[in-house]
Amino acid sequence: MNPDPYPELAETHERGAAAVVAHQWREMRQLAAKAPDFTAFAALVEAAHAEPRLRQLYVYSSHWTLGFSSCTGYPFRVEIAIDPPVNGESYRVRKRPHTAALGEAATADEAVALAVSHLRADLGPAVSGTARRD
Repeated sequence: MNPDPYPELAETHERGAAAVVAHQWREMRQLAAKAPDFTAFAALVEAAHAEPRLRQLYVYSSHWTLGFSSCTGYPFRVEIAIDPPVNGESYRVRKRPHTAALGEAATADEAVALAVSHLRADLGPAVSGTARRD
């Protein structure tokens, strides 16, 4: 048995924040592809990945909510979060996961556009580190 269950992730961190972000997006897209009964989540992941401003951020999921962080380590510096619809509800855009909604959208593309409209204008690519290192 390999003593390090995450060698690819460890190597990715050594290559820097952009490599970590790209790795995390690959992992998230694979997770979405493995959830065929939750097509709204898959649609959200793909719509978010298609948006350059979100694709430069570290993506993670908490209870199917997608969070987008401007740093690659935990605790994250969450910039925006999007919930996929459940039981016929709308997509919901939030400042942070599990907080009050900033707005709702009927489609994944609309939710992504709404989320991007709430990002800071000067927000750049995710950086290495955690929110505690500010």
